[in-house]
Amino acid sequence: MYLKYIIYYRINCFHSYNFLNIDFSRLFKIDLHYTSSVIYLTSSCAYFLVFHGSRDCRTQTAALKLRNLLIAKYQSNHILTQDNCLGKSSLDFEPKLLTNGHPQAPSFYGGVRVTEPAISDLPRTPLIEIAALELADKSLSQSLIDFAQKANLQGFKRIKVLPLFLAPGSHVQSDIPAEIALAIKQFDNQVSIELSPYLGKYSGIVSLLTNQFDELSSKTRILIAHGSKLLAAEEYYQNLSKQLHAEIAYWSTFPKFTQQIKAQILSGSQKIAILPYFLFPGKITEAIATKIDELQQEYPHVELLLGKPLGATPAIAELIAQSA
Repeated sequence: MYLKYIIYYRINCFHSYNFLNIDFSRLFKIDLHYTSSVIYLTSSCAYFLVFHGSRDCRTQTAALKLRNLLIAKYQSNHILTQDNCLGKSSLDFEPKLLTNGHPQAPSFYGGVRVTEPAISDLPRTPLIEIAALELADKSLSQSLIDFAQKANLQGFKRIKVLPLFLAPGSHVQSDIPAEIALAIKQFDNQVSIELSPYLGKYSGIVSLLTNQFDELSSKTRILIAHGSKLLAAEEYYQNLSKQLHAEIAYWSTFPKFTQQIKAQILSGSQKIAILPYFLFPGKITEAIATKIDELQQEYPHVELLLGKPLGATPAIAELIAQSA
């Protein structure tokens, strides 16, 4: 098998590498032919995840778990490629031979010039943190300022703020942008801060929800969302439910999910798949489950199948990593 990968597992210190058994001419020929076969484990951005916030320990635990899943995913999958290593190609990327931990003068092996890249040429493992918009000890703007200072000290010049929200409600449209503006004003533009699209806007969210509905195995589908008075959020929910071939219902606005379930039962449905469109489990999803149990007792001849919220899962981490 051709050797197709070089992994630099330590960036901040020199190590002695044994290259004597590697045919560099064949190795670099392969790399030039398969220009996207080498993946690199780093990023030039720092990522600041924002979730709603809750006093429920289940929500807090899930938020931290998702952050840790993302860190693990970047560490295992984002290995530096010839194409994304600061825009360098394989011809620009030259590893240097080391002896006893010290760099040697440039040398040649198998007709290939072998040198060590400067430490500044190697990307770093991305910095990822998560913070709450509400119900936290610090304001979101202050948490972002603290994160920006940390990112700046570690050499990051770009921060992407990722709102872990499922619809374009007031938090996405107003609250988060306002907190970011406060942070930028106080941090004096030392680091570029960019607001990314909210989680519900990612193209992969539909297929993820479709898979969840498919697991419940029912043609009658009800998607339960939190609800919002904003027109943009209402339009989003309506469009999403159409793509899922489901009826939309809400926790906080109309139509209420209990009303929607009863309407489907009265129309003759004997088996109903119900999916709560919430990111993390908490008091609301628990209350929904309680109501579903009550309806199941009221209508024992109907099978009510309740799915789970999206949760801190590898699938969600993969979706965020691909779309961020």
